[in-house]
Amino acid sequence: MSRRQPPSNRSRRRAQARSIGDAVEQGFGELRAGRIDAAAEKADRAVRDAPRHHGALNLAGLVALARHDTDTAIRRLRQAVEYGPSVANYHVNLAVAYRRAFRHRDAIEACERAVALRPDYVHAHLNRGGALFASEQYAEALVAFDAALVHAAEGSKEGALLLAYRGDTLRELGRLRAAVTSYERALEIAPDLPHAVSNLGLTLLEVGQPERGLELAHRATELETASGEVWMNLGTTLRLLDQLDEAMEAYATAHELAPDSAQLACCIGHVWLEVGDLGQAVQWFERALANEPGRVEAQCGLAAAALEADNAIAAVARYRTVLEADDDHALAWLGLGQALWADGDAEGAVEACRRAVELCPQRAGTLAQLGTILASSGDVDAANATNREALSVNPRCVGALANLAQNLRGQLDEADAAQMKALLDAPWVRDGARASLHFGLAHFDDGRKEYAPAAEHAIAANRFYTDHKRRRGWAYDPQDHERYVSRLIDTFTPGYFERTAGTGSPTELPVFIVGMPRSGTTLTEQIIASHPRAFGAGERTFASRAFAGLPRSLGRPEDTPLDCTKALTSEAVAGLADWHIEQLHGLTRKARHGDNDYDRVLDKMPDNYSLLGWIVTMFPRARIIHCRRDVRDVAVSCWMTQFKSIRWAFDLGHIAERILQYQRLMDHWRRVLPTPMLEIDYEETVADTPAQTERLLEHVGLSWDDACLSFHRTDRLVRTASVTQVRQPIYRRSLERWRRYEEALRPLLDRLGYEL
Repeated sequence: MSRRQPPSNRSRRRAQARSIGDAVEQGFGELRAGRIDAAAEKADRAVRDAPRHHGALNLAGLVALARHDTDTAIRRLRQAVEYGPSVANYHVNLAVAYRRAFRHRDAIEACERAVALRPDYVHAHLNRGGALFASEQYAEALVAFDAALVHAAEGSKEGALLLAYRGDTLRELGRLRAAVTSYERALEIAPDLPHAVSNLGLTLLEVGQPERGLELAHRATELETASGEVWMNLGTTLRLLDQLDEAMEAYATAHELAPDSAQLACCIGHVWLEVGDLGQAVQWFERALANEPGRVEAQCGLAAAALEADNAIAAVARYRTVLEADDDHALAWLGLGQALWADGDAEGAVEACRRAVELCPQRAGTLAQLGTILASSGDVDAANATNREALSVNPRCVGALANLAQNLRGQLDEADAAQMKALLDAPWVRDGARASLHFGLAHFDDGRKEYAPAAEHAIAANRFYTDHKRRRGWAYDPQDHERYVSRLIDTFTPGYFERTAGTGSPTELPVFIVGMPRSGTTLTEQIIASHPRAFGAGERTFASRAFAGLPRSLGRPEDTPLDCTKALTSEAVAGLADWHIEQLHGLTRKARHGDNDYDRVLDKMPDNYSLLGWIVTMFPRARIIHCRRDVRDVAVSCWMTQFKSIRWAFDLGHIAERILQYQRLMDHWRRVLPTPMLEIDYEETVADTPAQTERLLEHVGLSWDDACLSFHRTDRLVRTASVTQVRQPIYRRSLERWRRYEEALRPLLDRLGYEL
């Protein structure tokens, strides 16, 4: 009788391999069916029995991914790659895990290894493109998606999704028309593909089709109700259309579906930024960075929050930090331009915005922003050309149309004016955009001497802009300002100046040009800055920042600056004055000039009239020039200007109260300032420019120079809202402009005491 021979080692190994292989196949079946725990049990048993079985390790890694255990997934998938290095899909699965961990560089390298093994592997190209897109390497991502399309089955849903991803990439590259084409090709293959429907909707907003864009954004949420991405895109569409309450509702739904999305956290942060709740905005941007460290959009959001908090210096520094790491980030360049503008660096702002346009040449909003800055810097011809470029991308770009109307006034094309009037009735145009259109049409009618319709547009513009800003946290209380002026008057008394005599810096470098907005401060600065020994610094916040730093300098951080004036020390004042002078030297150095190249540096921040007491404390030998103008003309000019940060200029009652307090404070300074102050009237400068120029140069201690009479020919950019006057010779059309609007201005004139 023969005995049964025991199985050989080889047979046992083959049997074990079949058993493990069967377990792995069963595990994948469970995973595909969504039974993750059952799949995990199969994977764990297979790995325990065969620790080097690359199929089992691959299954274990995918199970960990399904459980959102990214660290375990990466560990297991790296082991799968180690023991099965020639299996291309292991490398792709590892890339997916790396992407979940935001290790985009590692993901790209893993996909490149997969492509080397299988050049026609669609998912390797696709995931490589996704990782490149996530790391904002958009040009390279486009190449990867195109490579995937070459190998994708024609007319397949996979091909449709690749076309949608291709559209995303083209959109980020600023190639909006090509993006629209790519999305539409995707929808020809898969008409109900949510990703393509949703992102096409967003893109259509930027090319002037907001109605269809909003329709598609809503449709995407119907197609894929459980997708956080499509709800987020709906929220962004609504936010861009200024429908903030509706946007936040969509974002709330998205947050329930994707609570850890860094992109969504940024979107929510931007809504809080819009409504002026900076604390909430910062929290959401920081949450985005916690979920995805290094996310540029979140860093730019924090910079924007700093700018909204009037800390332009901090905003500039943060944007520059972003750009040091990624010089091709258009959003950061645009934000830097806005921050530099707020800080008074017109040249730097233009340069930064030009870079943003260079990176995204088909974004109408970016072009319009550059147009705004160019015009306000005095380069009106370049501004108009830029706004025309914006309209070639989006014929209904409100910002570009409003800019052209304010620049060209009565010379605006009738077709443009008709487009603006039509947009006033568009249901998607909200209060902020409607205000811009009305302001532009007011300037258009004013330029044509159609003063009655101009007044109607100005009234509507101020009403809509006030409503728009109030919903974003803006408020202005004239009584609060009156109380502040009273404190200034009570603080800076003759006794105060006797007590502080001898403190401060003996320098004669700074010149402060002050007055109400639109009172001629820009004109005055341009005249003096045309002198070879004078440097025009524009509107600078150095004086207010130095004053705000007084409590810290004195070691009394809980006190207000005005409270601290009672405890001034020579050391504190000298230190702040030195800091102020260093900021001025920093500006001249940026302009590639030495510290001794100029005898005078001009600061034309109008509102510095409220800080004159502090200014002469720091700089008792500084030259002060007070620009005066008929306050009725100041009032009408402010009333017809869409200021970005002046809160009192959109209500005739507020304008009147501001003027009264300005007059009250200037009367006080005339009585108590120990430093001579030149007061120059805009009307006299217009009537006899040479004589007033001689007075200005004599006051600031500069010799006569004929260049000062040709101030409009200077190449220097100037940060100002006096858009079209900076490059023009003196003109008279702005004298007694108030008479054209006397009826509309009657409440203001009555409050100021002017009789009929």
